[in-house]
Amino acid sequence: MLDLIVGKVGPVFLTILGGFLLTHVKIISREGIPFLAKIAMNVFIPAMLFQTLSQSDISAHFDLRLWGSYYSGVLLNFALVFMAARVWLKAKTDEAAVTAMGGVFSNIVLLGIPLVQAVYGEEGLVPLLIVLSIHPLTLLGLTILIVEGARGGDGHWLPKVVRSVVRVMRNPIIIAIVMGVLASLIDLPIPEMINGTLERFRTAGPTIALLLVGAGLYGQSVRGNLSASLLCTVAKMFVQPVLVFSVAHFVFDLPPLWLTIVTLVAALPAGANVAVVAGNYNVCVDRSSTTILITTIISMLTLPLLVLYAGPQ
Repeated sequence: MLDLIVGKVGPVFLTILGGFLLTHVKIISREGIPFLAKIAMNVFIPAMLFQTLSQSDISAHFDLRLWGSYYSGVLLNFALVFMAARVWLKAKTDEAAVTAMGGVFSNIVLLGIPLVQAVYGEEGLVPLLIVLSIHPLTLLGLTILIVEGARGGDGHWLPKVVRSVVRVMRNPIIIAIVMGVLASLIDLPIPEMINGTLERFRTAGPTIALLLVGAGLYGQSVRGNLSASLLCTVAKMFVQPVLVFSVAHFVFDLPPLWLTIVTLVAALPAGANVAVVAGNYNVCVDRSSTTILITTIISMLTLPLLVLYAGPQ
């Protein structure tokens, strides 16, 4: 069992450490991180997602229980964090919404995909991508809806929500997932030259994503409302995996591999979109950054333990 950690999980976190150290010695500059992120999020990772899905039998793998298991637990967790922020932290509605997003939004793209691919291969990657396909739309859309609704005294908040949803749908990652699913369903043949190019992008994508996680940690510090960050951390790293596992196992009776994947996704640290939304609305900016920092550090212990407990599938 320890071979699983050393051989498959270990390199994932060593690559993250590599990103941190490369930033420390200024091989990766702080100014260069957005450039790397733009390449990864717009080219390498979408190419990998398209190739994976287009070559998989989606009709055989797609199951609404995956969405039901994951999003039932996540939305319940969102409601719990939202209410705790309102009652315990005395947060305003928009602050509570962004805080709740910090307690539920997983870093699937930069950390989840490389980790699942390394440990569970293509068989684990497909259910993860099915969960990811509505992840930004569902959780970003809900958060933006609440924030805009709370600030929509002029009655014009709905168009803002629609525009935000349209921006999500235009994301290259979402487009790649949709195109990959369509290619799989119609059994679209991919020319060897294109497939070979996608394969090279596929190799680069997860590596750059992990380096970006490490680079993003460098120079970060704990700031803002620590109570709110701790609330998000407990909800994200401990409450959410338990909720998702319970729903997936006891309500939807998912098969072992799928159960492991949805639980692992639920246990991922908070994703960068939490800070993006906080920055866009200028609310809870510091606590969102702190939540990402703390949950990412904690995940370096909890994710290997979760993989070790689940064992090979």
